[in-house]
Amino acid sequence: MFNKQEYQKEYFQKNRERLSAYRTAWSKEKSKDPEYRARKNELQKIRRATKGTSLESPEKVRARVKAWKEANPAKVIANTTKRKKHIRLRTPNWLTPIDFERIQTQYQLAVLLTKITDSPWEVDHDIPLLGKNVSGLHVPSNLRVIPKQDNLAKSNRFEVI
Repeated sequence: MFNKQEYQKEYFQKNRERLSAYRTAWSKEKSKDPEYRARKNELQKIRRATKGTSLESPEKVRARVKAWKEANPAKVIANTTKRKKHIRLRTPNWLTPIDFERIQTQYQLAVLLTKITDSPWEVDHDIPLLGKNVSGLHVPSNLRVIPKQDNLAKSNRFEVI
C-alpha cells in the first residue's frame, strides 16, 4: 500500500541539496519583491507587538509599551507622523464640517467605551486606508468602534461578504 508520508520523507532525503538550493534561490528572489518584504515586515511587527501579551496582564503590556516608547521616541514620532500623513492623504476635500464632527464622535466613543469597560477600544477603518487589494477613505461611513483585540486580529485586511 502507498504511504504518502514515507514517500515524501524518502523524496526529501534523496533531493535535499536540490530542494535546499531551490528554497534559497526562491527566498532571494522573493526578498527583492517590495510587496513581499512589506508583508513580511508587517507580520514581524505584529508578532513583536503581540509577543508575550495576554488578556490577563494588561498592566504588564502597558508597562512594556511605555518602556519601549520612552526608549524609542524618534520611532514613536516617525510612526505617528506616518499614520497622520496617511489619514490626511485619505481624507477627501468634499467632507463637510458635520462629517468631521461625526469622525470626532467615533473617537470620543472609543475613549468612552474604554473607560466604561476597562478594556481598550479603537476606531477601525472598515476598508483599510492602505490595504493590499483595496484602500478606503477616512470618512465617517468607513469608521467603526471595535475592541482593540478585534482590531489587531483584523489587521489590514478587508473581506467581502
